[in-house]
Amino acid sequence: MKQKDDKLGLWLLVFVGIGSMIGSGIFNSPKDLIHVANPQSALIAWIIGGLGALMLAFVFIFLANRKPNLTSGIYEYAKDGFGDYMGFNAAWGYWSLGWLGNVSYLVLFFKTLNDLLGDKALSPTICFWAGSAILWIYYFIIRSGIKEGAITNFIVTVAKLIPIALAIVAGIGLLNPEIFHVADWQHTLASTGQKTDVVSQIGDAMAIILWCFVGVESASVLSGRAADQKTVQQATLISVLTVLAIYVLLTVISMSAIPAKELHASPTPMALLLEKTSIGQTGAVIVKLGIMLSVLGAGLSWTLLSVETMYAAARDGVMPKILAKENRKKTPTSALLLTQLFTQFFLLAILSPNMNNTYLAAITVGTSLVLIPYFLSSLYAVKISWHDKITGRNFRFFTISVLGTIYSIYVIVSVGLRYLIFTVLFYAVGIILFIKAKKEKNESIKGWEKIVMVFLCVIAAMLIYLLLSRKIDL
Repeated sequence: MKQKDDKLGLWLLVFVGIGSMIGSGIFNSPKDLIHVANPQSALIAWIIGGLGALMLAFVFIFLANRKPNLTSGIYEYAKDGFGDYMGFNAAWGYWSLGWLGNVSYLVLFFKTLNDLLGDKALSPTICFWAGSAILWIYYFIIRSGIKEGAITNFIVTVAKLIPIALAIVAGIGLLNPEIFHVADWQHTLASTGQKTDVVSQIGDAMAIILWCFVGVESASVLSGRAADQKTVQQATLISVLTVLAIYVLLTVISMSAIPAKELHASPTPMALLLEKTSIGQTGAVIVKLGIMLSVLGAGLSWTLLSVETMYAAARDGVMPKILAKENRKKTPTSALLLTQLFTQFFLLAILSPNMNNTYLAAITVGTSLVLIPYFLSSLYAVKISWHDKITGRNFRFFTISVLGTIYSIYVIVSVGLRYLIFTVLFYAVGIILFIKAKKEKNESIKGWEKIVMVFLCVIAAMLIYLLLSRKIDL
């Protein structure tokens, strides 16, 4: 029985949510958005994406209230609704997102550090070893206890919000409606001069916005370690509304203070914003330090979330039982070690001379990986609330669940099925662990599960052939 002192309170959960959602995207989103959408379309996209994120948040709040016995969030919802194999895939995909995200964060950390160092930039080899050191510092922080990891995350998240708040407060004085309201915004991108339309602009912006909200479910993932389910619901809503307000304010201020072409050309848009204020060149240094602190904090949050998901799946027997092993501080040490080893191996990508492409590849595949778990959770909420609808209860939650499912499908289409296909490689590799877990429990694999596994393996084999033959490029 866990002691009450080991439980996570409201604000620790809130800051895990904020820390996981506010990572690299907050510093690049104005530049990324202006590349694909004019300010007016970007604002519409934020409204749609924000409402969609709120629908997902309400889905997780509803499920936490309706199924308080399911204390591992996104994984258990898929398992309870659609069986062991779908639960396994939700856990495997979500776990893979976690360590892939950490690879991207460490790449961005050293890319930003080298920008600051200029001529004294670190070599890829030194970056690799320094990144490895950071990775294993995470390991020892979390190994000392999940709550200790959450407290460290709280401190880091508060610190990284300071430069963001500074940019918002200082940037308000630069607001210029004439810059925001670009001419012919429905048909021509102001940043590049390319022809476009409103639907395309909003659709292209959705993938960027989804990456900004990945982590909306974080409180529910840690709900088994929360004080109670009401705390989980409050933490989910507070963190999503806070992050939405920060992103929208920063986007509107940046696009109202900096012309589209100038914003698009800037390597660090928030630094450019502060340079235009009374803070001047010092702002660039502040922002770059903020980026580094932000991605370190997000990395710690995502290590917590991915480890907890892997542990929950192993505890239920859909992952090998060794991954459920805990130390005396109730930290899932085996799941933590496996997570860090995977991250360590893929951190070799930091040796690439083109860090920006490495970063973009990692976040693209990571975003695609999380779409399936989100879709399964929303669909599960539809399944649960459909019964409530028939009996005349919680009709609003049925509507919210349907909207959350529609939003998930919309983002899958917007991100692009081409990227989603590459996630097949990750899900195919995971089959090995699922088969091992079933053998440990002496349970047979269902017929439909075997069909899905064969399908994944065939597609994965085809993709590997196409990659090796250079007919496609990730």
